[in-house]
Amino acid sequence: MKSKLGSDTKQKKISDKEIYQEIFDAILSFKLRPGTRLTEGNLSKIFNVGRTTIRSALLRLSQDHIIEIKPNKGAFIASPSVKQAIDILEARKLIEVAIVKDVIKNATQSDFDLLKKIVKAEEDNIVHEHMVEGIQLGGDFHLMLAKISKNASLERIVTALVPQTSLVIVLYENPDAPKCSHCEHFELIDVMQKGDVNKAIELMFQHIQGIEARLKLDEKEFTGDLVDIFKQR
Repeated sequence: MKSKLGSDTKQKKISDKEIYQEIFDAILSFKLRPGTRLTEGNLSKIFNVGRTTIRSALLRLSQDHIIEIKPNKGAFIASPSVKQAIDILEARKLIEVAIVKDVIKNATQSDFDLLKKIVKAEEDNIVHEHMVEGIQLGGDFHLMLAKISKNASLERIVTALVPQTSLVIVLYENPDAPKCSHCEHFELIDVMQKGDVNKAIELMFQHIQGIEARLKLDEKEFTGDLVDIFKQR
């Protein structure tokens, strides 16, 4: 999604949801780094909207733990510690192992077809080095699994954990690590479709474990200039 900075004032106003996505895209594309301060004034000028819309977008981001709103200091891109990164992935292991069981119970052929479509799009984007889209589609795969499971409680938890995982990947993933999550996703679909619960549990655990294995878990500190990040290219 392209920045609206400098766009025609007659153009339709950007929504808080679109601002959320622009900021999230900037994080996933390594332009907006953890620790960057987000000021209402700058964002209001950048996106040509009122502060109410900006506050709504920031609230959405804070609810997904993508940003932290600190009293008397403002909003900052979240910077999960090493321990928090590990805790997020440990939680996903526990939750998503349960989800695959329910997916096997409840999934229809059309559900599996949709999952394959998402992973094929993920693969295409990774192959063409569209990494932002690839990361988001990888997250979409897990969100769709949670939806198909028909367990609303688990779905709510995964919906919170997936964006946090994307942030962890941006912050800690080894840049030389192979980008092959789509291969694991295809294999997982195949096993679930065959109804092999034990193998599906094993693969899901290994898949999340593999995300952790590709991380270089050391503490980092980043800064960034908000206006430069979103300026018209």
